[in-house]
Amino acid sequence: MLQELAASGQHEVTSFDRVAPAVEGVRWIRGETTDYGDVVSALQGAESVIHLAAYTMPYVQNSNHVLFSNNVVSTYNVFEAAALHGARRVVIASSGAILGWTYGRVPFLPKYMPIDEDHPLAPQDPYGLSKLCDEQIARSFSIRSGIETIAIRPSLVLFPEMSERLTKQGGQPIAKFGVYTHVDVRDLAQAFRLAAEVPHKGHVSLWVGADDSSANEPLSVGLPRVVPQLGDMASALDGEKPGISNRRSKEVLGWEQRYSWRRPD
Repeated sequence: MLQELAASGQHEVTSFDRVAPAVEGVRWIRGETTDYGDVVSALQGAESVIHLAAYTMPYVQNSNHVLFSNNVVSTYNVFEAAALHGARRVVIASSGAILGWTYGRVPFLPKYMPIDEDHPLAPQDPYGLSKLCDEQIARSFSIRSGIETIAIRPSLVLFPEMSERLTKQGGQPIAKFGVYTHVDVRDLAQAFRLAAEVPHKGHVSLWVGADDSSANEPLSVGLPRVVPQLGDMASALDGEKPGISNRRSKEVLGWEQRYSWRRPD
């Protein structure tokens, strides 16, 4: 049985319902992931859990402490409830913000490119920091309770209208440092499905992103132009190569990209 805990709070429930209407045969439970009792009730009988609930967009919709507290407490509650019920696996949504550039206010350079799962993490904002804590919670419960845990770190998630806009403009202009990665929402959904099903022990964090970048020119050309301090660090990112490697997600999950803004359906 695959149990999906959809959202925390009225805002998240409304947003999720808008993009993913009810599916026949799926049981929907409205509750608060910050309420441990609600989570325990929702996960009763679950063998696998996909945890997607979180507040996003720091500095915009919620105060820093509300966003951070919601995300971390929600994740802790999910793991406590999963352990209580003897769930086999928990898959969580992490984020590219965990690297530190997405919402960072103090500029810094990567250690190397393309970035992989071994690259240092340096989030400066409450959202990225909450995801770093979430991943550590997953590791902790994997050790403590033997739960199989996978953290999916999505790139920029492209819904259909976003993909269409990117296609029309011919890609993102390179105006500042970034990794310029993306993933179609359908490919991301498949990654989460695989993460809940493929054989795996212990904990692993995985970057899930397309084989091609979201930029309108090779990163090997654009990045050194806007950030000369990079030197030749981006020299391997020629053609359509993105700034983050998806090699490990392919090896662990058997995941493959199917959709790209460069090749519309």
